[in-house]
Amino acid sequence: MPVISYCLYNMNNAGNNKRVNLPNLLLIAGNGRNVGKTTLACQIIAYFSEKMPVTGLKITPHFHDYDETDLVFKNEKFIILDESKDHEKDSSRMLKAGANKVFFVMAKPEFSGEAAQKILQFLPSNMVVCESGGLNEFVNPGIFLMVKRSGDEIIKTHLLNYSPIIVNNNGTDFDFSIHQLEFNNKTIKLKN
Repeated sequence: MPVISYCLYNMNNAGNNKRVNLPNLLLIAGNGRNVGKTTLACQIIAYFSEKMPVTGLKITPHFHDYDETDLVFKNEKFIILDESKDHEKDSSRMLKAGANKVFFVMAKPEFSGEAAQKILQFLPSNMVVCESGGLNEFVNPGIFLMVKRSGDEIIKTHLLNYSPIIVNNNGTDFDFSIHQLEFNNKTIKLKN
């Protein structure tokens, strides 16, 4: 049952600086592919799911085959799935990590704002851990993490405009401790 009650704006116009405030959202983007975004998301989900319900969210511009029984919404621009099965996608890894629910959104880049607006109708007010390279253009998350490989230059410099916390991955560990995070009053934040 959706419980988010934030005012929605025309989210297809990211340049208007009217982004939706989602203090319960921890957003993870990456400097590229295979930098550890899903691994970090799963570590955070595993840590918090021991204490509270956590919803996982994966948004991608890539379209994959899917099971029709998982379908929440579909049009020619984007597809929203409620993942419930064990498979090899990143969203399934979020379920295995302890997320009580996981949504998987496949959206053409030019319709990302519309897809973001639609998925908000399904998200609860509990903690949401999202892996997305573009949602930052449409929302103000409680925390925004940008994962990169240690020693790599930042390629996706446009993400710096959204003030992410840079998280380095040396291939084994992250230089960010998930124990720095806390979720209180429907807000994800860094501990003082």
